[in-house]
Amino acid sequence: MTKNHNERPGREAILAALSHIPPDERALWLKVGMGLKEELGDTGFDVFDTWSQNAANYDAAAAKASWKSFKTGGKVGIGTVLYEAQQRGFNIKQHAPAQPISAEAAAQIAQERAQRIAAEQAETERKQAAAASSAAKAWDSASDSGQSAYLEQKRIDGHGVRFAVSKAGAVVLIPVRDASGQLCNLQRIFPNGDKRFYTGGRVSGCCHVLGDAAASDWLLIAEGYATGATLHEASGHAVAIAFSAGNLKHIAALMRERYPDKQILICADDDSATEQATGKNPGVTAASEAASAIRGHWCKPQGLPAGGNDFNDLAQAVGKAEVRKQIAAATQAAQHSAAANNAAQVKQIDAQAAIAAPVQADKSAAEKTPAKPRHNPARKPAGDGQSSKPFYRNSDKGEGVFYHGFHEGEPLPALKICSSLEVIAKSRDAANGEWGALLEFSDPDGNSKRWLMPYKMLSGDGTQYRADLLSMGLMIEPGLKVKNHLTTYIQTAEVPERVRCVERTGWHDDVYVLPDRSIGDGVEQVLFQTAGGTTSQFKQRGTLAEWQSHVSAHCRGNSRLLFFVSAGFASLLLYHAKVQSFGLHLMGSSSTGKSTAMKVAASVFGGSDYAQSWHVTDNSLEATAQKHSDALLVLDELGQADAKMVGNIAYMLSNEKGKGRATQNATAKKIATWRLIFISDGELSLEAKMAEAGKTTKGGQDVRMAHISADAGKGLGLFDTVHGFADGAALSRHLVGMVQAYHGTAGLAFIEWLVENVTQLGDVLAQAISATTGKLCPPNAHGQVKRVSDFFALVAAGGELATAAGVTGWADGEATEAATTCFNDWLASRGSAGDIEHDRMLALLPDFIQVNGDSRFAWAHRAMDDHAPKTINQAGFKRMVSKGGNPIKSNTDWHKEYGDKVHPDEAEGASIEYFLMPKVFKEEVCKGYDARLVVAKLVDMGVFEKDKEGKSSILERFAGTKARYYKIPSDQLHALIA
Repeated sequence: MTKNHNERPGREAILAALSHIPPDERALWLKVGMGLKEELGDTGFDVFDTWSQNAANYDAAAAKASWKSFKTGGKVGIGTVLYEAQQRGFNIKQHAPAQPISAEAAAQIAQERAQRIAAEQAETERKQAAAASSAAKAWDSASDSGQSAYLEQKRIDGHGVRFAVSKAGAVVLIPVRDASGQLCNLQRIFPNGDKRFYTGGRVSGCCHVLGDAAASDWLLIAEGYATGATLHEASGHAVAIAFSAGNLKHIAALMRERYPDKQILICADDDSATEQATGKNPGVTAASEAASAIRGHWCKPQGLPAGGNDFNDLAQAVGKAEVRKQIAAATQAAQHSAAANNAAQVKQIDAQAAIAAPVQADKSAAEKTPAKPRHNPARKPAGDGQSSKPFYRNSDKGEGVFYHGFHEGEPLPALKICSSLEVIAKSRDAANGEWGALLEFSDPDGNSKRWLMPYKMLSGDGTQYRADLLSMGLMIEPGLKVKNHLTTYIQTAEVPERVRCVERTGWHDDVYVLPDRSIGDGVEQVLFQTAGGTTSQFKQRGTLAEWQSHVSAHCRGNSRLLFFVSAGFASLLLYHAKVQSFGLHLMGSSSTGKSTAMKVAASVFGGSDYAQSWHVTDNSLEATAQKHSDALLVLDELGQADAKMVGNIAYMLSNEKGKGRATQNATAKKIATWRLIFISDGELSLEAKMAEAGKTTKGGQDVRMAHISADAGKGLGLFDTVHGFADGAALSRHLVGMVQAYHGTAGLAFIEWLVENVTQLGDVLAQAISATTGKLCPPNAHGQVKRVSDFFALVAAGGELATAAGVTGWADGEATEAATTCFNDWLASRGSAGDIEHDRMLALLPDFIQVNGDSRFAWAHRAMDDHAPKTINQAGFKRMVSKGGNPIKSNTDWHKEYGDKVHPDEAEGASIEYFLMPKVFKEEVCKGYDARLVVAKLVDMGVFEKDKEGKSSILERFAGTKARYYKIPSDQLHALIA
């Protein structure tokens, strides 16, 4: 049947088209509305309104008003609507008779497809050639000998590798060669264990062989270099390195083709942790499939330590002799089994069991060969290629996610959506809301990435979630159609696995949640979920021993360094100690070492990017606080803060919650919460910074952010001792360099120790804090001082517990001694152990009069004098009181008492009393304070003279006018100043 091009789309077709178009983007929303009205007229409003209700910001009144404003007869019609829908996956042919395609058109389509495939292949080959060229240059310029921190840490040697130098240290270069021996790529292993290939270069089908494969009785195949080197050194057999689980089958096939009669044993990584979380064991699955394909054998390490998954981890825990024993048992068992069956059949070799007894002969290949699992068991495709229904599939070759569509029952060419992406679990919070998807993929360098993405990011056009995935390294194909397919792929994944999501790091019951992992066992897996890509600030570099030797050791004897590093450990204890969040501010002049202290404290958890800036917005700081919950937040340089906001920021951080906000629908958003210790440095105090904006601090703000002088008082700035360095600057430079090289391991080690001892933490901390506070806090100290002493006691407990856990390398008592020194310095700078808020209120009045007494108070006796100098911005009056106690109310009184000139003896005994206007007192003197509370305190002390009715202000006549004033006698004013 030939399609009638004059035929208009029916209502069903229009509704189907609209289901593909998101109504959230206003420009597109208006365009679609115009097209609908052009096609359907006024009767189409219900269609437009129903579609509009899918928008997150739907407004019924706005929809009606816009519909009325749409005019017909313009350029926008139903064709525009259909076009927008087709760009998002709508197939108009499903809603209209199909138009046969001509032979010429079919040929044209085939030619264009062939050209596109050829262009893509040419681009791939270009990238591979460029990567191979870069690899060859790096290989030729590298050295055959060298030392590597990575090889030392793994306790293996270099076999057929070379060494290069980078800013981070020695880099091991592992050659990646194809079947002909041609160098195609390099795997570069950095000192911190990071592994990178040249982007675009070949890895699939390529390997690196250790030893003489032709002469070796057995040929082993392993994923990574450390595993392969361990196997080679322990067993003496040749080993082929495949570099990844996905490449095992390709290398197994290559080795079988090259050595048809060789006994091949594939040594799997046992990804049991991944299996517990997702139900999948990629290492074991890949090894079994590869062995099945070549009629070989496979085994996995037995008796792995906690957290281990390969033969190198086994060797690190119990020695290479155990590896040698397990491989020998596995090969012997494989030979027995092969002889019993008289055929090479696939089998898993349980090396531990094989040592005790030979593996029995297989009953049948079908019984013993592991069933090949679906590559992504979490996803159930919408179709399987037999039912002619569209479906998505994540390629089991790691090539990516493809959409498989059909046309008239025939499959269309697969449409690539993105690089390989797994949906491995669904998440929800404790209230069974905030649902999300746990995504897993690798970036172009092969680095594994995970993101617990909220499903709400899929609403609208999904621009933000795609931007975050691209930023993390997922390669998304271009085109509007692809974008919608990616959303559908993620949103329709049928995943049985569930995890619990949280919006802040730190303790959740007995589990400690980091942005990229969780430590501890709970009822279910708990993971951090965020609307942005998860990049953890908790980064590790070097070993704990190196951090102890190069960083922590230089803290000893230095009170400020010991104290602020201990604060990092203490931040992990707030939850179990039941202590509220607080801040510590290191204040001092330039070049005293403040920033060094911040960097050293930050090294407990991360590197140079761990510290944050004071120069932030409320929203971003709340998100930052949630990512540092139950950890240390480092805010560098108070001087960068907004003077108007800095007081509120300090209060908000210590108050452990953000601002209340409303959604677009006027409902309350969930308030962000956290627990943390924040540390800061700067040349200004919080009080001085707030004063720049005309604001004053309260005693509570001082308590929430205790100030400590950066100068230790030993003539060395921050330091009490420089440990043999020429001066403080030399030690500072050394520490700054060392924390860049070694960081993050101490905090992680302490978290793991705390998780293991979590049941005892509450009681231990309560006793430690009580004992230390009793020693720090003076008798009869005000509650504010007691509160700060609790904070410092928690810091001491953090340092002491980390020392007991073997994390710091310090002696017992060093952290407590440092906390005591810093507390005493804080108390001395505070001035007293009393109520500082009370003292500040009492200081308001004398401070104001001392500053303004001469300029803003007019003399009472000259109030009617036309020749008296004018008083600008007058605050009140002042009146002389003679030696005999007589007030001088007028010029006449003045001349009677003193004549033309006051005698020195008379002046010595005279005094001045002040009469302050109540409005000035309330708005200026008491700015930032409760004026009524200040008045009450001054009345109780007798500073303000009451009238006959008991009021705190009195009626007094000046310049012929009666008004109320606060009267301040001279002796009371002097008492306040004293």
